[in-house]
Amino acid sequence: MAQRILPYHFLSFLLFSYFLIGCKGSKITPVGDVYHNTTAHYNAYFYARERILEVEQNLLNYGERNYNRILPIYPLMDSSFSKANEELIEDVVKKASIAIQRHENSKWVDDSYITVGKARLFSLDFPNAVETFKYVNVKSKDKDTRHLALVWLFRTFVDAGEYNNATAVIDYLQREKLSKDNKRLFALFKARYYQLTDDLDNMVKNLVEAVPLETNHDERAKIYFIIGQVYQQLTFDALAYENYQSCLQNNPPYELSFYAKLNMASVTQLTNSDDLKTVRRYFRKLLKDEKNIDFKDKIYYELANFELKQGNYDEAIENYNNSIKSSTSNPRQKGYSYLQLAEVYYKHFKKYKTAQNYYDSTLSVLPKDEPNYEALSQRLEILTAFVEQVTIIETQDSLLTLAKMPEDELDKYLDDYIAAKAKEAEDKEKAIAESTKGRRGNQAVNFQTQGREINVQQQGTWYFYSASAVSQGRQEFARVWGNRPLADNWRRSVKQGEIAATVRDAEAPKQTVQANPDEAIASISKEDLIKTLPLTEEAQNEALAKVEEAHFQLGNIYNFQLLEKDNAGVTFNTLIVRFPDSEHAPEALYELYLIYKELDSAIYSDYERQLISRFPESIFAKLIVNPRYREESSLASAKLQKMYAEAYGYYQRGEYKKAREITSEGLLAYDDNDFTDNMKLLDVMLIAKLDDVYRYQFELNNFITTYSESELIPYAKTLVKAYDDFQLNLVNSAKAKFKQEFDQLHFFVIIYPPDGKLPDELPGKVDTYIKTNLQIQGLTLGNLILDARRSMILVNSFPGKKEAAEFYQNFNSNNSLFNEYGTIKFYNFVITRENFNVFYQTKDLEAYLTFFNNNY
Repeated sequence: MAQRILPYHFLSFLLFSYFLIGCKGSKITPVGDVYHNTTAHYNAYFYARERILEVEQNLLNYGERNYNRILPIYPLMDSSFSKANEELIEDVVKKASIAIQRHENSKWVDDSYITVGKARLFSLDFPNAVETFKYVNVKSKDKDTRHLALVWLFRTFVDAGEYNNATAVIDYLQREKLSKDNKRLFALFKARYYQLTDDLDNMVKNLVEAVPLETNHDERAKIYFIIGQVYQQLTFDALAYENYQSCLQNNPPYELSFYAKLNMASVTQLTNSDDLKTVRRYFRKLLKDEKNIDFKDKIYYELANFELKQGNYDEAIENYNNSIKSSTSNPRQKGYSYLQLAEVYYKHFKKYKTAQNYYDSTLSVLPKDEPNYEALSQRLEILTAFVEQVTIIETQDSLLTLAKMPEDELDKYLDDYIAAKAKEAEDKEKAIAESTKGRRGNQAVNFQTQGREINVQQQGTWYFYSASAVSQGRQEFARVWGNRPLADNWRRSVKQGEIAATVRDAEAPKQTVQANPDEAIASISKEDLIKTLPLTEEAQNEALAKVEEAHFQLGNIYNFQLLEKDNAGVTFNTLIVRFPDSEHAPEALYELYLIYKELDSAIYSDYERQLISRFPESIFAKLIVNPRYREESSLASAKLQKMYAEAYGYYQRGEYKKAREITSEGLLAYDDNDFTDNMKLLDVMLIAKLDDVYRYQFELNNFITTYSESELIPYAKTLVKAYDDFQLNLVNSAKAKFKQEFDQLHFFVIIYPPDGKLPDELPGKVDTYIKTNLQIQGLTLGNLILDARRSMILVNSFPGKKEAAEFYQNFNSNNSLFNEYGTIKFYNFVITRENFNVFYQTKDLEAYLTFFNNNY
């Protein structure tokens, strides 16, 4: 727009008039000041002010008005807004700068600086905006102008996120006496600040202060509406109703009027059934009004909220679905309706499969700028994991049940199933065809929704609903049984003549699974269904393993994410009853102990007893016995690490005895913490340097068994392999050459088969027998694996042949120790240390028994 210049003769008249007026008083206003005041005001500053008002109006209209949330008093600015108004803002600065530079003595300089500060604010140039407003506050001689600069400085601090500085400005201005307009503006800016900091009480307080000072009817109606929204959110329905009514009395624009009426219906105080009917009639009236055709989704949504508040869940669900069907161009509103359905199924009905489906639909249409979008995404992840575990359990259990059916029952069952599914697919196809006639627009959305819900209810309930799972099952069947034709006695092994055909079929390209699940189900055959069943023992074990793991994961989801302690308890209990030897059993028992203790149920003590008796060495049992176990273990671990470093230093220098003294002391003092396995393996490596090879092999295998979860196991296994390779070389060179040199240490050896519980219970019984029946103390026992078929107990040691032979005679004078084992074959003998090394390397029991019988 071109700058307008006042006509010369009119300007002359004004200057002359000002001069005459000035002459009438005691103080004459110079002609130059009148000129600068007039031209600054009605030229440059006038146009700068018009431009900045246009920018402010653009900001008020910026973005989407989301009536489901409390409306912002002023929308937040962003780079997109500043970019869109860049040309206007530059023109504001240009015009205001002219007023400042050319008319520096005019009384409009301060106002021009404030206009420049606003322009800097709206362009997101916060530092320069701050400096500009501060400059006016310091330099201006007019009190109201200084206050106005501080009010806009406060808003700049808020927009810049400098809340501490904003609070300081509030503290100062609240002690000042402000003009009516400054007071109104300051109250609105404070309300906006408290809205951003989620302080609704102070927000309302300042809006109530601003509303009587507002002269613009539309703005006053908007303020009343926002106050009503705040009171509605705080559940002060009577106050909300009153403010919505005040909004309508100010004759607002139609959209704001519509939402005020709609919200009034939602917060109407109900005293009897007639009031309830009145509100429902009002909603129906809004739905019939042709002017509200674009607002039907919102009307149904608020009606659903109203019914939900009354506890009418079925009616609420129906109206949320009506809102979704009526949605035309408002994806945010559709997202809210999906969200409310998800919340109803999640919180009220506890139907997590259905809720998961609706949360998924919510996130597919809800804009990502929603404040709770991230929280909804996390909840969807939780429910997706929940549905996955439930589906695994239901699917695998149904397959296992079917696999155990007699063939004739299974055949009939599958025939009935296929017929039912074919009819269901046919009926559904007809229903879709009829429903789409003449209703292609919004109804397409409806069927999409219905299809999704059907899928949720079917998922996991019955395995064959998943076409992809059926396809995978078919391939697994072919791997185990071959691609045989459907016939009686299909469980029999394939005939030789069928093998070649099976191989050819397996190598042929596989058919692509149909994209439409209904078509896949309709076209599937009984043979296809049979191929999905776990018919072998291996397949059934795999299915059970999946069920076991899913129960554990499901229990954790109930316990830690859904916070449903009762359901978590039921799930963990099912796990330990159904899978008592599960690797998760110790942890499940511990969680059951904590859950029922928290629920103040006496049965927690039963789980405590089970855990301590069945898994005494688990960390969970130790946590019950000593709640400070973790803390104490960490402290012990730190001390043990220090001792380990010292012992390892001796080990590297070849001072093995000193190193062994430290490892033995450390293991005795700190035998149970996160670092014990490191110290124990170093101790085993020192045994290799200081003791017999058989002791080293025994301790090494014992380490692998005791510390099965240790990160050092792979290294320990490499040591075992190295030892076995070394022993093999010795065997090849020794070939059972036993020596008749008896003047040396002897051992007593028992050879037994490692069947059942023998390896666990026999060493203890031998030790008790020696101490009780033979009255001998001080002997030590070791339990070693000789080979895959034989284990041995080693009793040491005896100084010579005489003492060893005497012990052998006493031990075998009473065979009561082995009587309870019936026909199990035991061998026992004495042997020198040197001959034991040969025997242990060659494993030649018969050769040594011959040598023993000839020499003892």
